[in-house]
Amino acid sequence: MRDYRLRHLFPLFIYSGFEVLFVCTGFSLNYGVCALGLERLAYLLMAYGFSASVCSSLALCMLRLRRHIPLLAGALIHVVLLVTLFCWAPEPRYLPQAPLLYSIAALWGTGSALNKTGISILLGMLYKKKERQDFIFTIYHWWQALAIFTVYLWSGLPMKAKLSIMLLTLVVAVGTYLWMERKVAWNVEVRLPRIPRPRHKTRGYRYLEDNSDETGSDGDGGKEDDDRHPTEATREDELPKEDGQQLG
Repeated sequence: MRDYRLRHLFPLFIYSGFEVLFVCTGFSLNYGVCALGLERLAYLLMAYGFSASVCSSLALCMLRLRRHIPLLAGALIHVVLLVTLFCWAPEPRYLPQAPLLYSIAALWGTGSALNKTGISILLGMLYKKKERQDFIFTIYHWWQALAIFTVYLWSGLPMKAKLSIMLLTLVVAVGTYLWMERKVAWNVEVRLPRIPRPRHKTRGYRYLEDNSDETGSDGDGGKEDDDRHPTEATREDELPKEDGQQLG
């Protein structure tokens, strides 16, 4: 909680969990099944998944753009879709609504892809050290999982209440993110939390234990012997002498 960047990104982490489960439960069951029937539920989810996967791949082309563009573009798409779902109610078993529902699912997948890739790019740029990236991404996924659990808890709420909560969370997330970007631009000092120092060495994405062959080949194998406590070394040296006295 000492890092203001992480505090300002918490609402964005929470919304990231809200929107993933909402499209798979709230939208698909309450809108898709109502208008198209249960037999077309799989096709609706496939449209969302295919759109999200394709847009996630194409998001690599946005690396030349500024880092806030993918996040704000995904947020704008979701705001439009949330307002649309808030104002529109499907007619039961009316198949001409299928193109509209498939379009909403595909656009939601586009917004989800921009959201996920934008957060990953942002965290990778703000936290460049490997040990700190592990810590930050763990926090991100933990808050996302907590938000997914919360969506299951509100399953009994009316649909407009769910949409209102999601819209409010998204607005707060965008506001705090823009405020964080402004503080970063002002070079506000960052207070990083202390992370326990790992007992292993990192080489890229590989973890090398202290007793591995590669670690010993670098000349680090004798450090443990030199770092022993003096009293421990003295006791070990005196053991043979004590044994000799007992045998005598």
